Amino acid sequence: MDQFRSFDQLRVTELPVLRHGFWRPWYELTDGQFSYGKLTYTGALKRTCTLETNGGSWIVKRKSWVGRKLIIEQPEGVEIGTITPEIWSRKITIELNSGLTATFYNKKILSRTYTWVNDQLGDILNVEAKLWSRKQPFVVKIDPNMIKKVPELPLLALLGINLVLLKQAEAAAAS
Repeated sequence: MDQFRSFDQLRVTELPVLRHGFWRPWYELTDGQFSYGKLTYTGALKRTCTLETNGGSWIVKRKSWVGRKLIIEQPEGVEIGTITPEIWSRKITIELNSGLTATFYNKKILSRTYTWVNDQLGDILNVEAKLWSRKQPFVVKIDPNMIKKVPELPLLALLGINLVLLKQAEAAAAS
């Protein structure tokens, strides 16, 4: 965890996401100089995702083999939240044990920008997917005021990238 810089020291509003590797890619949240987090896939069929930041690490996996729900747990096995995609909707809801509830969706139908929205806080952060960019597929846009208001911001940033990757994989499988 010492290799990552804390989000409290963030001085920019946009963090590009770099893709490393070809056969087993992993993603790095960076500002070009410092690394703020890492997303890797493990397990058969990439069913388990590991998110690492300065604040800790989390494992995201499906609750059951055929279910839609995802669970977030710490490496010790303690479940800290659930992710539930809504049926017939673009919205995905996260409920953390800390009390944070947020919804992840793209506000416009043909938009490449996905937003974490909370009822009390409004827009928390945006994840924008880049077209035809293999090395830098995403840009995470963060409001500097949200860093102090939402302590789970690093988790939400990496989780947003994971959810967009899952949506892209589902769309590719459907076509």
